Amino acid sequence: MSEQRSRPRIPDQIQRELWARAAGRCEFRGCNELLYKDELTQQRSNLAVISHIVAFSEDGPRGDPVRSKELEKDIRNLMLTCRVHGKIVDDKEKVSDYPEKLLLEFKREHEQRIRMLTEAKENAQTHVLLLQVSIDARDFQIDQTAAFRAILPYYPAEEDAWVIDLSGLNISAESDGFFQVTAESIAIQTREFLRRHPCGQSMKNISVFALAPVPLLVHFGHLLGDLHHIDLYQRHRDSQEWTWKTEEEAEQFYEVVEPDVDDDGRANIALILAVSTSIGREKVDAYVGEDAIVYEIRASNPSVDFLRSRKRLEMFGYEVRRLLALIREAHGHDRTVHLFASVPAPVAIEFGRAVKAFDPPFVIYEYQKANHRYIPALIINTHQT
Repeated sequence: MSEQRSRPRIPDQIQRELWARAAGRCEFRGCNELLYKDELTQQRSNLAVISHIVAFSEDGPRGDPVRSKELEKDIRNLMLTCRVHGKIVDDKEKVSDYPEKLLLEFKREHEQRIRMLTEAKENAQTHVLLLQVSIDARDFQIDQTAAFRAILPYYPAEEDAWVIDLSGLNISAESDGFFQVTAESIAIQTREFLRRHPCGQSMKNISVFALAPVPLLVHFGHLLGDLHHIDLYQRHRDSQEWTWKTEEEAEQFYEVVEPDVDDDGRANIALILAVSTSIGREKVDAYVGEDAIVYEIRASNPSVDFLRSRKRLEMFGYEVRRLLALIREAHGHDRTVHLFASVPAPVAIEFGRAVKAFDPPFVIYEYQKANHRYIPALIINTHQT
């Protein structure tokens, strides 16, 4: 057996270059931990380990009688890792799980991503905005790392996302006042976000990730309004990731139903948005009357997985803006419209953004699974002076 060798000292120049290539983050796939600051205490410290892919000793993990010596100070053989994953890389018992080829992939993926992001121009920056509110008594935490992956090739303008977090409230959605309280809190925090990121020629993109009840999502979209440079993202149930699926050619994704009736000014007006699931007319009649004038936008095949690509969201935006114009023309802008929606989060936000001051007020209904009924939750666009 060969004599045990002590760990060689990596030259300062090589260490600096490795830190730069890794952007001070762990290169172990899926970690990306910041290595110059403790997340819990926020204290600054060197939390990194420089790990060898081919061990510096031939008896070490992935060691080799010849290559170990040749590669001991070669930056191509070095990974910047956190202490947890550095220990895994240096564990001889885990060599079969982490062979040389796989660790080289980890390093290449991480350093390519960092190079792509740092080479991006300023107009590729985006402000990342997260909204999370409990749904059906379940709290949600949107993974910031997953959000940052989804925005590629854009990169975040700040180190951390701006988070509007109303999960964990001690008030249930069934309680009186829940939607009014949460809507006001969302309004305050959204206005503060927009105040700190004002519109203008230098306005960067805004990337929005949201999980919340539909009425609050519509309200949130209405607060954002028709600002340019807003990208909306959908969490996909199969992967739990936020990255949009492969783009599609424009198709007839939606069917728009326009009632052929004369409006005598006495009937209620309703709008159904059926993308995630179908909404039967009988469910709407129970709240707005059987003589209601009902418009509808329905997906060609409603399902919780329908919204797979940006193109489907873009086509919804086109259809809803066209339908809002028809409603204004047929009924004016003062008649209240009752909105019933079974839609993914980006569709709800896009609807709120599409509603302009000259459109009618909308009463947004929330479907309560616990008691299988709709409740009027919020009103937007009330034309208050």
